[in-house]
Amino acid sequence: MKVQAIKELVERQPFRPFAVRLSNGAQYNFAKPRSIGAPEDYNMIFHFGPTEAVRIDAESIVEVIEQR
Repeated sequence: MKVQAIKELVERQPFRPFAVRLSNGAQYNFAKPRSIGAPEDYNMIFHFGPTEAVRIDAESIVEVIEQR
């Protein structure tokens, strides 16, 4: 379910910001299309910040937050 939800958010046009909250309490905001990367199966995603990149396993995502 989370994998499909993320795939839909990443691929929708026009892109709209969203965030994910992880089981460890961390939250990552995806404000623009360049801030996210993923392989075809979306079992992991990458958050690209200004100076770092973070790999996020889909299993650790507890909430997907659509931002308006």
